[in-house]
Amino acid sequence: MQTISIKLPDETLHRLNTLAKQNRNTVEGLVETLLEDYADSDEARLAEYERTGHGISHEIAMAWLQDLAEGQYRSCPT
Repeated sequence: MQTISIKLPDETLHRLNTLAKQNRNTVEGLVETLLEDYADSDEARLAEYERTGHGISHEIAMAWLQDLAEGQYRSCPT
């Protein structure tokens, strides 16, 4: 297993510490699980796209990105 180092904002580290304590885990264990879950999800999304060719329009993607830029967080459109 390899070690990586990342810089996080203080607030993010505080949130991770809180979540880790609530789940009786370490921050490292929590981050590892989060990254694995993200990678699994993204790989599944890409595999589904490659299988079906289904995507979203440029307009929908740009509207979603604009919302994100304005601080309006929501799930990626499907």
